[in-house]
Amino acid sequence: MEIKRIQGAAWRKVGDEMVVIHLARHRIFGLDGAAGRIWEALSEPQDMKTLEAIASEGAPEGADVIDAVHLFVADLAEEGLVDVAGELSEASKSDTVVDFPRIEWREELQQFAGQCHLVPGQSHQCNQHPGGS
Repeated sequence: MEIKRIQGAAWRKVGDEMVVIHLARHRIFGLDGAAGRIWEALSEPQDMKTLEAIASEGAPEGADVIDAVHLFVADLAEEGLVDVAGELSEASKSDTVVDFPRIEWREELQQFAGQCHLVPGQSHQCNQHPGGS
């Protein structure tokens, strides 16, 4: 099975988090540290074993990283952020499945392109220029 990022996404590392924008669907996502490392690895198509190895770095002993990665990749595929060649195996959310890698948050962008307005009630910095001008 081969997993690859879609071409219609933009991303940037912000602190410990990877922020990803799905340009066509006008959605923005925050990925935790392990998920961000997987996202960076997907600069080229990867197989599931490689992604499992990346996620296992820093995972608690005995954690079910394999199912966690399968759940994460399924979530990315459902959001349209990756293409998966082949069938994803059914992962079960057991007590030993770790809570990473994961999409920590997701939001709709109300408008995107000429202006950038987030859904009302969210902080909004897009019309400000660096240096406060």
